[in-house]
Amino acid sequence: MHGLIKIDKWVEDILVDPLGKTRLRRSVNQLISDYGRRYNVRDGIYDLRVLTQHIGSQCSLWAHGQEEFERWSNAGGAEHKEQYYVDERESVRDVYDEIPILGRCIDIGGHQGRLRAFLLKDQEYLSVDPFIDAFVNIRQQQELLATYPFLIEPINFVSALAEHLPFQSQAFDTAHMRSCIDHFYNPELALLEAYRVLKPGGQLIVGVYVEGGRTGKIGVTKRSKETIRKILSMVTDKFHDHHVWHPTYPELCELIEACGFRIEKTYWQKRFVNQVCYVKAIK
Repeated sequence: MHGLIKIDKWVEDILVDPLGKTRLRRSVNQLISDYGRRYNVRDGIYDLRVLTQHIGSQCSLWAHGQEEFERWSNAGGAEHKEQYYVDERESVRDVYDEIPILGRCIDIGGHQGRLRAFLLKDQEYLSVDPFIDAFVNIRQQQELLATYPFLIEPINFVSALAEHLPFQSQAFDTAHMRSCIDHFYNPELALLEAYRVLKPGGQLIVGVYVEGGRTGKIGVTKRSKETIRKILSMVTDKFHDHHVWHPTYPELCELIEACGFRIEKTYWQKRFVNQVCYVKAIK
């Protein structure tokens, strides 16, 4: 199709079944587990997603949010101007100056791999995302490519869920999650999986908007707007909240530590003063 997806040997070597964590066997356009589960290979993309039926209220909420994100992402390619992407890239530059991406990196919820703007040349990198069509028509998005020209260079990409990573244990130096932990099916399980695939001493980087910001206090104006949004969401989906989780900063730190990590540093993104934090934690 677009020829943008690759699977380097080092990725192939650590690939496992997302459920059983055992080696997969390749058969024509499928990957087969040792217990018989089959996963498709579509246009060069390994489709290792599980939990596809979205049963239960939490799963349905996630699926609805994912559908809306994919719809917004596809529409955004036509609506956003170049300055939008320049601002996006520059807004996180200070983050990765303070918390560099080290060694072999798994970018969980990594989408098209825009994080590559902040990697060293030839650094081993892999994007994992359930949005399997993230690269469709990307060559036609000239405003995007003007800011991220490397997006038409082949990328290691596997379609999978954060809660069921299809990789061997202790395979990565950095696990990166930006603006996604509040959208996961199960944030706790996703962090436990990140812990599993990290090498001892590896770093987790979680960037997310936190409720109440740095102080944890939610003002009267914010509470009023949220009340209005909830009322409007009953009338139209435009105001529906597709987040699965709204953590405060203490709640985020508590969960990260409960999953076995030691928090080493918190950096507050300059563009979103005291509202968006990036937590660096060590396994």
